[in-house]
Amino acid sequence: MTEIIPGIYQLQIPIPNNPLGYTNTYLIRGDDGCLLIDAGFDSEEALLALKNQLDEIGADFKDIIRIVVTHVHGDHYGLVHTLRHHTQAEIIVHYLEAELLTNHYKNVEDTLGQIEQLFRSNGAPDDEIPVPRFPGRDRRRLATPVMPDTTVKGGETISAGDFNLLVLWTPGHSPGHICLYEPSRKLLFAGDHILPVITPNISLQPNAGGNPLGDFINSLNKLKELDVELVLPAHEHIYTNLRARIDEIIQHHQQRNLEILETLEAGPRTAYEISQNITWVPEAGGIKYNDLPPMDKRMAVMETLAHLKAMTINGEVEKYTKNSTVVFKKNT
Repeated sequence: MTEIIPGIYQLQIPIPNNPLGYTNTYLIRGDDGCLLIDAGFDSEEALLALKNQLDEIGADFKDIIRIVVTHVHGDHYGLVHTLRHHTQAEIIVHYLEAELLTNHYKNVEDTLGQIEQLFRSNGAPDDEIPVPRFPGRDRRRLATPVMPDTTVKGGETISAGDFNLLVLWTPGHSPGHICLYEPSRKLLFAGDHILPVITPNISLQPNAGGNPLGDFINSLNKLKELDVELVLPAHEHIYTNLRARIDEIIQHHQQRNLEILETLEAGPRTAYEISQNITWVPEAGGIKYNDLPPMDKRMAVMETLAHLKAMTINGEVEKYTKNSTVVFKKNT
């Protein structure tokens, strides 16, 4: 537990079997109780870590009266499922994340089947289709999701004591991802939107419309207009140089577009083939696709598809189907 400024604390909630190690959640003291930003992963270890850090602050589960979740990925929303039994807190998410809970995560078997089909149609052979499998606890949580009490769309203010948090809709990593901005202290609670070292995964999900990478870049540029002195991310460490970090992330995605175009110079390719020619995890020196773990391969192909979707919209590449397989070529 770390006290960032009087009344605001960072709590680190462990994520099992994940190189990130933990999710940074944030507790804000109010006059009538505490507000928690993100809950963490759903496990007994995570629940105990939260309890112990609340003890350090002199608080308890019952003191949490609101939980604002930046997005409903398991390492942020998962522990909400268990906290329902320990607190009467109001759960707040963006309305698009509430729709994901109902339409995407609740029907997890259908979603996994759609991912398999997405990989096949984009050129992946059957023995190279990495599909996640969930342990029993996760399956139960996904099958019976805790629905939020309140949804937001962006522009609302959520207050806790002297702190007033402006809700900012920042789609990209997830359709309804939100950040929270406290203007008087110049604090940005950034969730997974802007991390100090790694870049968040931006994926094109099965049967999803829209332009997640385009949305992500647009929402990054809007945040550059904010006066921010301290960025409080959901992973890694707190940092100060928001605008410089935004520029780095945008440059990273521009470089990835260039790699895609260079790959297509040799002729049309599937998204799976293009993924094998991209430098993954550049912040760690670069890893080839074939050396990625299975789950990371899945994310790599889906992020490649997000890039190709944006580049198709921008007119840089063209998409067509050949023998039931989706192929991309560079526009001349």
